[in-house]
Amino acid sequence: MNIRKVRVFYRFRKILPLLFLLLYLTGCGNPAAKLESSGNIPAQTEGAADGAQVNQAAEKLNREVPADTAGDSGRIAATVIKVVDGDTFDARFADGSVERVRLILIDTPETKHPRIGEQPFGKEASDFTTKLLTGKKVELELDVQERDQYGRILAYAYVGGKMVNKLLLEKGLARVAVFPPNTKYVDEFREIQDEARKKGIGIWSIENYVKEDGFQSGGGKGQTGEDGRRPSEEKSCQNPTIKGNINSRGEKIYHLPGGRYYDVTKAEEWFCTEEEAMKEGYRKSKQ
Repeated sequence: MNIRKVRVFYRFRKILPLLFLLLYLTGCGNPAAKLESSGNIPAQTEGAADGAQVNQAAEKLNREVPADTAGDSGRIAATVIKVVDGDTFDARFADGSVERVRLILIDTPETKHPRIGEQPFGKEASDFTTKLLTGKKVELELDVQERDQYGRILAYAYVGGKMVNKLLLEKGLARVAVFPPNTKYVDEFREIQDEARKKGIGIWSIENYVKEDGFQSGGGKGQTGEDGRRPSEEKSCQNPTIKGNINSRGEKIYHLPGGRYYDVTKAEEWFCTEEEAMKEGYRKSKQ
């Protein structure tokens, strides 16, 4: 055996512990390692925040409905900040969160649908709910299913002790729409609807307008064409393509065709132009 090689080997073996110690200290001094181990990961960029809304609907489906109740009724207290249409509005809850609420067991005619446009008595229903609820404190009563597939809270809304769902039926501005398992007041609602039908008020004033699954498109006041769209001079376009979405933090963001998240974003509102979107309080997606 070569004595020189043996000596070199033993000398190298003596300094091995020192080499390992140096490697260990170098690793501990790595800023990235410190960040990771301490949990101090840099916050998301604003662009990444836009991307978080892609899974918004899924997040909402699993999110607990704000639990702040009004008195002993078991209802949820909230303040209406914006009415979208006759049966849909945005509300702010005690924890500061903003949620979209859909009145259940009823259906009002469309006002902003991208395909059928505005239906007869859609504007009247929207105006009624806007005047009744905007800026008002409401109480929300839930049924069996708390949210729909879009993450909206499903509720019976009360203002001044009166249920809004019933008021719309009484005035002939809504029809009964049954989607099990939310059927708590279905019998009572149908009785109210029958009274409005007998009086021939609102949606019941147009023959064959109300169908079992919705409203008859085409015909009726203020509509032209087989698809029931409003005349083009009353709309800035026939087919809105800009998607408006409210993310989990209540931010209103609009997406243009071709945008990174356009195809996977669920539209809560549609717009013809960016100006329309910005007028409604939306900002442009950064990606």
